[in-house]
Amino acid sequence: MNGKPLRVLHVLGELKPSGAETMLVAAAPLFQAEGLMLEVLSTGASTGPHAKRFEAAGYRLHHIPFSRSPGFFFKVRRLMRAGQYDVIHLHVEAANFWYGLIARSVRPPVVLRTIHNTFAFSGNLRQRRGIQRRLLHWLGVRHVSISASVRDTELRHYRLPTTLVWNWYDSKRFTATSPEARLAARAGFGLAENEFVIASIGNCSQVKNHTAIIQAMAMLPAEQRPVYLHAGIEEAGEPERELARQLGVADWIRFLGGVDDVLPLLQAADAYVMPSIYEGFGIAAIEALATGLPALFSDVAGLRDFRADFPHLVYTGTGAGEVAAGLQTLMHLPDTYKRDIQQRYPAIARQRFGMERGTHEYLALYREGTLAARSSRGEAHA
Repeated sequence: MNGKPLRVLHVLGELKPSGAETMLVAAAPLFQAEGLMLEVLSTGASTGPHAKRFEAAGYRLHHIPFSRSPGFFFKVRRLMRAGQYDVIHLHVEAANFWYGLIARSVRPPVVLRTIHNTFAFSGNLRQRRGIQRRLLHWLGVRHVSISASVRDTELRHYRLPTTLVWNWYDSKRFTATSPEARLAARAGFGLAENEFVIASIGNCSQVKNHTAIIQAMAMLPAEQRPVYLHAGIEEAGEPERELARQLGVADWIRFLGGVDDVLPLLQAADAYVMPSIYEGFGIAAIEALATGLPALFSDVAGLRDFRADFPHLVYTGTGAGEVAAGLQTLMHLPDTYKRDIQQRYPAIARQRFGMERGTHEYLALYREGTLAARSSRGEAHA
């Protein structure tokens, strides 16, 4: 690149501690070490609880609250044009077609859109999104899938070819849990050594299916129930806590709310549980596997992708009874399986989904597109 830095604008919604945001913040030092100048546009009603982390990581932050009006899109285009970006990287599904058109209209070398979930729309919406996706592809927007499930969904539902770049996790922080770290974490949560502890991490939308875990707890005999560490901000009225009270299992569940640092929670747990209705990839899942935890996953898109790489995973349906049976299996895994998991999972996670791999693959896409654009304009040696 002859030493010329790349200016990159990431377009997101409200900046929350979820998949794309977590990845971009964690990888900022790696991108910056390669000469990237990082900026982010938040289009949420507010910048969001993760905004300060973006700024602390070195991103220049812009905020234009989304509205379905020409004025909003004019403001977005003005920012994209004034920034003279080499790469405009789109991460949103809502209005993604219009962001793509605007980005192409200012003629940056690279417009790239990452698809962060399995958007299996139906009916007229499926037809409309298919036309929009293929038109953006024809106009030169490169689409990236974060998992095999997302890639297959886009091809099957919309006939859209995508580039597969697996999501990554912060492989510098989430590593194998040492016995000392486990003891310290369990002491921090006031857990006894003989208690079997499960954990879940994520927002409390219906898609995450936390209610199935709570109902499954009620199906188990009291003397066999694990302690459940529940990390996530509940919806209005705290319906999951109310369900736990109604079912008589509130004493076994620690509702922790939003947790800034989930690593101690994973270090304290004996197993991780994620019975989602669907996922795009599940970064929280790979973080748990990277610490060496056994795991229960629902057999759905975005989670079944892990089956080929990680032995001894427990897969279930999404119903409470199936989750209850899966919990019983988790709690009775043979010791040989547990040792194998502790020894192998962290290395597998780092090799397949480590941060260095993912950032290098995106850097290759950025540079490939930028070099091609500069060469077409005769700027390759400018």
